[in-house]
Amino acid sequence: MDIELGTNTLRNTDGVFIAHGKEQLRIEWLEEEKKLALSMGVFMPTGTEVAKLQRNAWEHNPGDRFVLTELSDTVKVEDTTLKTLVMEIHKKSHQAVAIPAAKFYTSKGTLSEISLEWWRVGNKMELTGIDLDLEGGSVELPE
Repeated sequence: MDIELGTNTLRNTDGVFIAHGKEQLRIEWLEEEKKLALSMGVFMPTGTEVAKLQRNAWEHNPGDRFVLTELSDTVKVEDTTLKTLVMEIHKKSHQAVAIPAAKFYTSKGTLSEISLEWWRVGNKMELTGIDLDLEGGSVELPE
């Protein structure tokens, strides 16, 4: 799967983002249902998990703090408490998705942000205009 993160393109990924050696999120195209599926843990800046999404279904989401919006070609997660967007994913073609905007924390409290121009992870990485072939591997966020 090719994933566009702002102006960056990560080609031939398995749709998995790894942070601190663990799966942070997974993007899948469910062929039978013809829809995008998102699995992710939602963390606070302290690294505490506050919600967990598994293939577009909440495993836990106390007080319904987070809202999932599903359209045929879009998945969006919003934080109703902070009134912020956590993740937005659009299907582009059979094996490509775009993430035009995201703001989420890893299990160790590192902030990952995606805008139309860049992808930032903490103060360790900012990517703009990168085109990289991951040869079927996962996207690894820096420590």
